[in-house]
Amino acid sequence: MLYESRLELDRLWLADFAPGVIRMAAQPMWMCGSDGTSTRRHVPDMLLEHADGGFTVVDVKPEEFARREEAAQVFAWTGRVCASRGWSYEVWTGADPVVLANIRTIGAARRTGSIDTTTVACIEAVAVTGMTIDEVVAAADTQRGRIAVLAKLWFRSWTADLTVPLSGQTVLTW
Repeated sequence: MLYESRLELDRLWLADFAPGVIRMAAQPMWMCGSDGTSTRRHVPDMLLEHADGGFTVVDVKPEEFARREEAAQVFAWTGRVCASRGWSYEVWTGADPVVLANIRTIGAARRTGSIDTTTVACIEAVAVTGMTIDEVVAAADTQRGRIAVLAKLWFRSWTADLTVPLSGQTVLTW
């Protein structure tokens, strides 16, 4: 059984990794208003602010719940309210578990304070596009080399195929 809180965390990971998302808020507002002859009340799960000034309101639900008629009606109303304000709206039910696992792994390096500039300089000096993570770490010969490589992936200075499980054999490009 999937829990919304776990799904919400997964969606937050994706938002944190997205380069265009600059701010996130959980349960950001209480929406209340007319929907035909009834009054709706709803608290969306999150609000994402984008670098271009746009906003996305997100509702997170396990797929089996999102398909229910009552939920679909609330989502349709929420979508209309968001559209009337120029906001994007999404109902998120999950993503590729491999991509999510990889993002969580490289997310370990998202706090740059844990990576010193000497280590970053070491991996940058030896790295050539097409090397694997293990090859870069071995060539750099520094204890913190792996976390520095993950930081390069997190901040998108380097890239890797995140649709396959991340390992020492993952090929790096930039």
